[in-house]
Amino acid sequence: MDHQRWDDTQIAVLDACVTCAEEKGFAGLTTRRVAELAGVNEVTIFRRFGSKSGLINAAFEREAAAMSDAVGDYSADLRGDLRRMVTAVWDATGRRRAVLPAILSELATNAELRSAASHSVREMTRVTDIIAKYQQRGLLIDEPPLQAYAALVGPLVYLGIVSRLLPDPPELDGDAHVEKYLKGHAREEKS
Repeated sequence: MDHQRWDDTQIAVLDACVTCAEEKGFAGLTTRRVAELAGVNEVTIFRRFGSKSGLINAAFEREAAAMSDAVGDYSADLRGDLRRMVTAVWDATGRRRAVLPAILSELATNAELRSAASHSVREMTRVTDIIAKYQQRGLLIDEPPLQAYAALVGPLVYLGIVSRLLPDPPELDGDAHVEKYLKGHAREEKS
């Protein structure tokens, strides 16, 4: 898949952006703190990303691209595609579990964040289109594709968020999760 290519400095700044958001939330994120965490001059951030908004946008773009790469495209292998969706969300939730509460709590009131989240919305739409293809093929029950996707990955996001509170976060058996999902969402085969 064709995505923005980031150089080492940009990667360090984007990682620092996420770390800063974990520490202070997006509203408390400052380019000065991001520069400090990344070990670069604040001017570098403005030169590379244009603004704080541009930086947050780039961080979301990178995460959406990583998700897209992990999920891949429709393959005509239902279990394989669902497994990749589950694994991608579980990995992203684990990797970003400290920042998810900030995203969820600030999304409604932070215009920069809502704008940047458009990358995630586009990726979610792409993934729900994959689910819709399986529905059209008659392999999954008819329901809104977004609802089907939420049923598949919603429990994983919840576990990812609450696992911050647990001494031993749960591990995922992706195959078992997909099979349980299919028990309620696969169309019954006609004999």
